[in-house]
Amino acid sequence: MTRSKKLAPVVEHVRQEEETALQAVAFSQQQLQTQIDRLQQLQAYKLEYENNQLSDQATPQSVVEFQEFKRFLAQLDETIEQQKQVVSLAERELELKRNNWKQTRSRSDAMHKMVDRLQQSEQQQLDKNEQKSLDEFALRNSLKNS
Repeated sequence: MTRSKKLAPVVEHVRQEEETALQAVAFSQQQLQTQIDRLQQLQAYKLEYENNQLSDQATPQSVVEFQEFKRFLAQLDETIEQQKQVVSLAERELELKRNNWKQTRSRSDAMHKMVDRLQQSEQQQLDKNEQKSLDEFALRNSLKNS
């Protein structure tokens, strides 16, 4: 068995690692997008709530209603800030997954290049051996015919 064929399981393992790392990147991208969507929904809800309250300003509000409005806005602001932190964490996670994928991709590329060089070397050796055999056969035939 040639050296390049002996490396086939290693090549397959590296390929699977790269594929797994790429799937992790895709999953992290989906997670990030989900968290960004949630943040945008919260921000849109806050804006809508404020606009609704401002349009209702024509009717007098009690101090309790106004305090409740301010308390709710403060809670929304806190939730939005927390969601921004979640988005930031998801961005960092995605960056880590991308870096991991780049490293596995690099190892995979290096492994494929090495196997390609081995296969070329093995093919050159086979070609040399075949040429040597043909030369020897031709020499024997010429000696027989002389």
